[in-house]
Amino acid sequence: MSFTSTIMAIVLFLVFLSIIVASTLRKRKSGTNNKLSFIGIVIFALQILVFALFFMDKLANLNEVSIDILWWATVLCGLIYGMMEIKNYVIIATLTILLSILLAMLKLLMVFITSM
Repeated sequence: MSFTSTIMAIVLFLVFLSIIVASTLRKRKSGTNNKLSFIGIVIFALQILVFALFFMDKLANLNEVSIDILWWATVLCGLIYGMMEIKNYVIIATLTILLSILLAMLKLLMVFITSM
């Protein structure tokens, strides 16, 4: 098994695990039915967009400084939103936290590889 497939298997396992944990936490609080906030949807969509653009190799053509700012802003916004809204919107908050951690690990891996 190659390194990339191992990483993707670990990522898929973490995604499924976070969905199961979020669903379990959501079922415990079944008395409250909150609608998703617009900010949560925007942050989640931005994280998915950055993640997809990275693997489609579209970020290589753009300015490196602006991409770094966008990348880390997306990670921080996802973490802050996820920590603040974990009680109200369990599923989207868990997914934004997971994507923030994955994006941060991916960026740090890129930094360490390019610094060698």
